[in-house]
Amino acid sequence: MTLRSFCKSFVLIPLLFGLSAGAESRDAPARAALPGEAPVAAAPAFGPELAGLRAALGGRGETEQALREFYEMRGYTPLWAEDGRPGDRARLFLAAVQRADEHALPLARYEPEALAAALAAPWSGASEALFSRTYLRFARDIGSGLLEPRRISRNIRVKPPRPEVPALMEALATAPDPAMQFASLAPGSADYRRLVSHYATLRRAAERGEHWGETVSKGATLREGARSRRVPALRARLAALGDYPPAAGEEASAARDVVVAANDVTTDLPLDTDAPDPRRYDDALVAAVRQFQARHGLNTDGVVGPATLSTLNASLEDRIRQVAVNLERARWNSGRMRGDRVVANLPDFRVEVVRDGSVVFESRVVIGKYKHQTVEFSDEMDHMVVNPTWHVPMSIARNEILPQLRENPGYLEAKNMTLIGADPWMIDWETVTPQSFPGRVRQAPGPGNALGRVKFMFPNDFAIYLHDTPSRRLFRRDRRAYSHGCVRVEKPLELAYALLEGQEADPEAAFSRWLRRGRERYVTLDNKLPVHLIYRTVWIDGSGAAQYRNDVYRRDRLVAKALEKAGVSILTN
Repeated sequence: MTLRSFCKSFVLIPLLFGLSAGAESRDAPARAALPGEAPVAAAPAFGPELAGLRAALGGRGETEQALREFYEMRGYTPLWAEDGRPGDRARLFLAAVQRADEHALPLARYEPEALAAALAAPWSGASEALFSRTYLRFARDIGSGLLEPRRISRNIRVKPPRPEVPALMEALATAPDPAMQFASLAPGSADYRRLVSHYATLRRAAERGEHWGETVSKGATLREGARSRRVPALRARLAALGDYPPAAGEEASAARDVVVAANDVTTDLPLDTDAPDPRRYDDALVAAVRQFQARHGLNTDGVVGPATLSTLNASLEDRIRQVAVNLERARWNSGRMRGDRVVANLPDFRVEVVRDGSVVFESRVVIGKYKHQTVEFSDEMDHMVVNPTWHVPMSIARNEILPQLRENPGYLEAKNMTLIGADPWMIDWETVTPQSFPGRVRQAPGPGNALGRVKFMFPNDFAIYLHDTPSRRLFRRDRRAYSHGCVRVEKPLELAYALLEGQEADPEAAFSRWLRRGRERYVTLDNKLPVHLIYRTVWIDGSGAAQYRNDVYRRDRLVAKALEKAGVSILTN
């Protein structure tokens, strides 16, 4: 959109930004209306043209063109200076830029030294152009992300909504309070603000040289009642993380025990004494472990096995980097997570339905294996299929069904499957290669159907959808990445009822009726919902507790590497 076309609809700007269209402008005398004309509105009168600004905006590209049009409409009057001197707007913007690293953004990218030098020198066209270009760069980065997600991984198909140059410049020009306008450039959600605060807390701890004590060494699984020299290190670690508040006088004892544990962590103590022992895995410590497990998406069994131990031993630096990555992800999705929606957070292995700001449904899910990763993207759920037919992907037919057919030509019949276009009993499967697999495989609706009783469709380029499954045991695991890319839902019927709410007088009865008929049925949703498959490994919950999840697809490290390459200094101020 060009500035001229934007200005024709300038009346929309106050609605978009909550600003007064008349702020910071001066009215010039209006010409008299000609006979028969309506009264002519006063045109804004700007100050004199800033020398050298036309030449300073002579660069190429869409951004530069949009800036030129903006200043043309202003008669090349400066926005950042008043009476030939830098104005408050410029000084406030420099202050905002100098806090960029609090958002895990690269301070050097916004040239704070050059901005400060421009403030100290006579104002020029070059100074004006520098501030405007930097403002647009900063606004884009803090509002919708520094990185282009699709360049990081082919499995990150997120397209952040980038703000347009005319809207940003007009918002700045009309803002009654520039400081508030600069603050509003960042995502306004409570989720983002809490994450920024948590990032600051962790970085301050790192600057003070704090850490979370010795890691807990590997060893036998710890269960309630066990005694081990590894327990004091476990207790100290959980206390440092805030999950185990030690009683008065216990801190020093725990610290001494950590030294002992660090020197000899593999030898379990004899179980022939009833004397109180700080190395006993007691009830209080089990409760602390369960709280820790809940904050990290692990099964809350109070057992310290390999998954809990690995998560427990993450360093402060690891967590700082993880929060920085998730600040960037939050910017990518700024403005998307509003209204009614379906959200599946892949590392959390969970899906939820949000209506009127409240979670009305949630369920565990199984996502794609590492080699069949579920893609991050957004789309719209518009229908469900009850008693679905499974049209088996060729990759599965060739790589997984073909070996079964070589062993047993009756495999398809046993699985309620049909080979379209050929008789499986007439084929010598020993001679068939994956490349010569003869035809397509289809599985009819039924109890053993791989899609279960229902699938939820949001047509997309990745052939990904949510569905039921007859394999229930996988939902009990901590790490649930076992599918070929689609998302299996533990409570699919409840999800169907939630989606049909308001569409059917009795959603459960209607769905049950369709299910009993046994035939495939397409059900169009009257209330189509946005679907977001996201990848969030850190957030702060409503109680203020930090929730962390493991980087199941190793995408955190890809984003962290890209941020650091872009100049983000994650671990230092």
